[in-house]
Amino acid sequence: MKIKTTTTAVLFFMGVLSSSAQEYVIKGQLSGQGDAQISLRGTSGQVNALASKDRFELKGEAGDEPFVTTMSTSVDRNLYLGSGKTGMYMPAMPLEIVLSKGAQIKISGSAEDLNLAEVTGDPYNDSFTRLRKAEEKEMLEMRTLQKQMVESGIMGLKDEQRAIAEKMMVLRKQVSAIRKKYIQEHPQDFASLYFLSRQSREYKAEELQQLYDGLADTYKSTIYGKTLAEKINAIKVMNAGGPTPDFTKKDIDGKPVSLSQFKGKYVLLDFWGSWCAPCRAANPHLKELYAKYNAKGFEILGVASEKVSNQQQAEKMWKDAVVKDGLTWTNVLNNEASMKQDVVQIYSIEAYPTQILLDKEGKIIQRWVGAGGKALDEKLASIFKD
Repeated sequence: MKIKTTTTAVLFFMGVLSSSAQEYVIKGQLSGQGDAQISLRGTSGQVNALASKDRFELKGEAGDEPFVTTMSTSVDRNLYLGSGKTGMYMPAMPLEIVLSKGAQIKISGSAEDLNLAEVTGDPYNDSFTRLRKAEEKEMLEMRTLQKQMVESGIMGLKDEQRAIAEKMMVLRKQVSAIRKKYIQEHPQDFASLYFLSRQSREYKAEELQQLYDGLADTYKSTIYGKTLAEKINAIKVMNAGGPTPDFTKKDIDGKPVSLSQFKGKYVLLDFWGSWCAPCRAANPHLKELYAKYNAKGFEILGVASEKVSNQQQAEKMWKDAVVKDGLTWTNVLNNEASMKQDVVQIYSIEAYPTQILLDKEGKIIQRWVGAGGKALDEKLASIFKD
C-alpha cells in the first residue's frame, strides 16, 4: 500500500510539472503604468491583471504552436477625433507578443509607447524585438504625425492635413523598407515569417514564393506558415485570372456566411471597424449605393476587425456600430481568439477601410485602400449602365 501511495504521489507531482510546463509566464515593468490594468488576448480568451507600481505578471495556458497576440493597457493612449472621449478615436497600437508553451517572457518599456516595448525570453519574441528596434525611430515619428493630423482635423486645417498625410506616406514606405530588409537578412527568424505574411501584397508572387522557400522549415508548419502558403496560392490564382479565396465567418445573427454564397452577383468586400472614423464616414454613401444597385445584382459584404482583446467586447462594438449606422447588408466579424481563417491576412489588408470590388465569378475588378469614393461610383455606373 505504501508503495502504491508513493507511486500515485509521484505521478501526481509529475502531472503538476507537466501542466505547469504548458503555462507561459509574463513579467513586466512599464513606466507610467502605475496600478492600471494590463490585458492580453490569450489562446482561450482575454487575460487581465492589475499592475502594482508599474509592475505586472500574467500567466496562462499556451497552445501547441506559437501564437501571435496583442497586449494593451487601460492607460489611455488613444487619439480622440474632436468629440470627446465618448466619440470616435484613433486607437493606440498594442504590443505584439508571441505566446508558446513554457515561455518565460520579460517586458520593459513605457505604457505610453507600449507598442515599442522590449520583449525577451525566447527566440520568437527576441526576433520581434529586434525588428521593433530597427523601426522604432520611424514609429515614434508616425505617432507624432498622427497627433498633428488629429489636431489639424479638429481645427479644420485641410492644407496642413494634406502635408502631414504626405509625410506619413513617406514614413510608411520607410517602415516597409526596413521590414523587407529584415526579412531578407533574417530568413530563419519567426518575425520574418509573420511580417512577410503581413506585407505579402507588396511582393510579386514569384518573389514572395522565393522568400517563403528560404524561411525556416520549422515555422512553415505553423498556422502562420500555412496562411502564407495559402496566400501565395491565392495570389497566383488571382494573377492567373481566377477568383478570390473563399472564406466563412459568422454574421451578426451568428449564422455562418461564405463569400461563395454571393457568386453570380457583383460584391464589394468592405474591410472596416467600429473604431475607424474614415470607415464610418464612408457608410452613408455605401448605403446610397446599396439602395441604388442591390436590386440589380450588387451586394456588400462587410468584414469587421475590432481593435480590442476581448471577444465579447469586439462583438458588442461591431454589432452596435452596424445597428447605429443602419447597415442592412451582410456583415461578418474577423475577431476570433484563435482564427482558422484570418481574412485580413489572406487578403493582405493593411489599412482601413480597404474596399475590393468582385465580379460575378469572384474575380477582382478593382481594389481601393481607403473608400472607393468617386472611382467606385463610376465603376458601378458602368457595370449597371446607370
